[in-house]
Amino acid sequence: MMMVIERGRTLVIVERKLAQNRGHHHTQITALRTMLPDFKTVLITGEAYGGFLGTSAATLATSSLKGPKLRSRLRHGRPSERLGALLGILRKGLLFNMPASAYGRQFAEVVNKLELDQSDFIIVPTADLDTLESSIDLHHILRDAAPRVILRFLNAELGDRNDRVRSARLREVQAKLPKRVLLFTETEELAAHLRREFEIPVTGGFYLPCSVPIGEAAEERVLNDRFRIGVFGEPRREKGSSRIPGITTALAQKAAAGSAGLLEIVVQGAAADFQKHGVYEALAEHQASGGAVIVSPHENRLSPQEFERLFASVDAILLPYDTSLYNLQGSGVIQDAVAARKPIIYTKGMSMMSFLDHGNALAAETDPDFAEAIIRVASDPSAFREGTARAAAYLQHALAANPFLDAINAAQ
Repeated sequence: MMMVIERGRTLVIVERKLAQNRGHHHTQITALRTMLPDFKTVLITGEAYGGFLGTSAATLATSSLKGPKLRSRLRHGRPSERLGALLGILRKGLLFNMPASAYGRQFAEVVNKLELDQSDFIIVPTADLDTLESSIDLHHILRDAAPRVILRFLNAELGDRNDRVRSARLREVQAKLPKRVLLFTETEELAAHLRREFEIPVTGGFYLPCSVPIGEAAEERVLNDRFRIGVFGEPRREKGSSRIPGITTALAQKAAAGSAGLLEIVVQGAAADFQKHGVYEALAEHQASGGAVIVSPHENRLSPQEFERLFASVDAILLPYDTSLYNLQGSGVIQDAVAARKPIIYTKGMSMMSFLDHGNALAAETDPDFAEAIIRVASDPSAFREGTARAAAYLQHALAANPFLDAINAAQ
């Protein structure tokens, strides 16, 4: 009688934008491996991946997105967009050779190569419409042989900035979504938006640990030192990076007139960001001023260890984010700040309010508002100690009660 050896379950993690020392994508791989230690993990990555987390089973080419994008414009765009899409399809010779999705066939090839079945999972921690359509295509190709797919959406654009086309694509998805393609969002606000606008069955609260582990207690700040406010991440419009010079100027004016003590703004960015025509050009006057407020630039491509050390060195976190996007989208920096028990100064109307309403954060709108909030935190950091501890405990609970774990356990 032949002995049957039962194989363990496999988790295929799809992360097209995974790259070393850039963004939070690498932290998601580590988090999933830690949360599901009994799974064998396999990676599907993009062209920028350099192998730093192991061999990739497949590479998703950016060029694969072009055909589905043209098709979506042809079907759902305005007349001018449809004409442009048709011409693009003809130029690329796709009129009679249009793939049903960007990556559906590639996903199916990986499933067949690895001999996956319904006990296995594919998870896309940074999902968009292309990976959603590809997951539906995978189930169309393999039908009952396809593994379950878990997709986690982080923002309302879903990889398509065309509102009209995006809405049409979502409604198409809603009509043909397989039961074994499970949808989640990071924030509760985004889940509520998708359910309300598109009647899509989606669950919020799928948070993953980011760069900073949850601390047991906040480190005491060194007395008689500058109070350090951190601005983290690559500068972008939606992160309110262009507001940092104005907030710094307002802060310097208030600090010079008051008794907030010495302040330091720690800002991440590339060298060009702090030079002429860079987004932080106006901060130059504060870099070596020796005044009440100084600015210290830091490289934005740091190793995980370097980032964690820099993050630990600041006393508060500044997030002047644009709420036209971040009213639904989450922020890994918020999670890191909560985990590290740092007070947060954020734009009024941001999402993730369940992380910001424990007495650990202050909301602001105008540049003087932000400056005033920074001075309030710097003047009495101990007033936020209990609030930051409550927020850290909430984050720990949110991670332990992750709704995607229910989906994993239900399949056992």
